[in-house]
Amino acid sequence: MSPEPGPDETNIVELPEPARKRTRRNALIASGAVLGAILAMIAVLLYSPILAIKTIDVEGHRLAKDQEVRTALEPLLGTPLPRVGPSSALDLLEGQAAVKDVVVQAEAPSTLKVTIVEYEPVAVVKHQGKYRLVAADGRTLAPLAKRDGVDLPVISAKDSTSDPAVFATVTRVLASLPESVLRRLEHAGGKTIDSVELKLTNGKTVLWGNAERNADKARVVTALLRVEDDPEGAAIKVYDVTSPDHPVTR
Repeated sequence: MSPEPGPDETNIVELPEPARKRTRRNALIASGAVLGAILAMIAVLLYSPILAIKTIDVEGHRLAKDQEVRTALEPLLGTPLPRVGPSSALDLLEGQAAVKDVVVQAEAPSTLKVTIVEYEPVAVVKHQGKYRLVAADGRTLAPLAKRDGVDLPVISAKDSTSDPAVFATVTRVLASLPESVLRRLEHAGGKTIDSVELKLTNGKTVLWGNAERNADKARVVTALLRVEDDPEGAAIKVYDVTSPDHPVTR
C-alpha cells in the first residue's frame, strides 16, 4: 500500500506571478534590447566604411601653407567621421608653427571640414635682410617675402636674440596694442625689460617702460594719438606712458 500524501503536498497551490514583477521583467528585457541596438549602431558609426572620410575641406589659414596643411591631414582619409575629433587633426598639424587650434565639423556622408585657428602675428623680425613674422610669445610663424604691405613693427634680430626676457616683454607689449596703433609703428625694442620703446612711422617715440599695466598704457596711447593731427599734437615728439595715470608728452 502506497503512503498517503501528506498535508503539505496536497495543499500546495501555485500563485500567479505578481503583475508588478512581470512588468519589471518585461521592462528589463526591453531596455536590454534597446541598449543592444544602440551599441550596434555606435559600432556601425565608429567602424563602418559608410562614413569614411573621402574629402577634407580646409579653411581659416593665412600663414600656414595650404599644401602642407592638406598633406599633414591626409592620414585622416578613410577614417570614419565619428572617430575624428579636434585633437586628431591638431596632432597632425603639430609641425605647423602658425597653427594654434582647429575646429572640426563632420559633413555626412564623407566630408570633414577643418577650420584652422592661427596665432596672431604682432611683429616682424629682421635678420640678414630677411623677415619673419612672430607671435606674442616670440615664436616664428612664417617667413615674410618683403616688409612692404605689412602693418607691423620691426624688431631687429639683435633685439630678439640678445636677451630673451627683453624680447618676450616687447612682444607682450605689442600684443596689447590695438590694430590702429600697430599700423603706426615702425620699430619696437628695449635695452631692458623696463625700457621698452616704440617708434612711430612719423618718427615720434612712445616710452612704454615695462609690461605692467599694458592694457592701461594701450588705452592712453590710443587716446594720445587721436590728437596728433591737432596743431598742439603735431609738435609732440615723445609720448611717455611709463606711468599711465600720469602720461607726459614733450
